[in-house]
Amino acid sequence: MVISGMIIQHFPAMLLFSLFVSVVFAVVSKDTQRERVIYGIKSFALFIGVAVLLGWLMYPVPR
Repeated sequence: MVISGMIIQHFPAMLLFSLFVSVVFAVVSKDTQRERVIYGIKSFALFIGVAVLLGWLMYPVPR
């Protein structure tokens, strides 16, 4: 991914994507500020956790 001439590697791009999507999910789906914060943190952690888990599972697979 290229942002204004700067190349972003896979992991930072995944972190940015996870952060933005988690914020949008939290704002759209929850009513109170407390619920939004908790849901945003949970969804961010799940995005990162699942991505790391899938990376580890795919590591031994040859290209």
